[in-house]
Amino acid sequence: MEKFSDIVYWLLGIIASIGAWIVNRLFGRLDALEERVDDAERNLLTRDDLDSSLEPLKNSNNLILSHLLEHRGTEYGPTKSKDS
Repeated sequence: MEKFSDIVYWLLGIIASIGAWIVNRLFGRLDALEERVDDAERNLLTRDDLDSSLEPLKNSNNLILSHLLEHRGTEYGPTKSKDS
């Protein structure tokens, strides 16, 4: 009976080892694929692309800021000041 339990332990150990090897291979491939995707994204998206895509937002902010600065004096009236 003791020999039978030793065989069962050996089989369970072999099955666990095979399962660990399969999991290691799968996650190793996933890690490699993630690195490849990261490299591709780094090559495709550059700083110039970001600057050109943010240009409309910068233009809108500049328009709003210039409008606010132009009408700053009319906000309080000619005789009123900001402090009073």
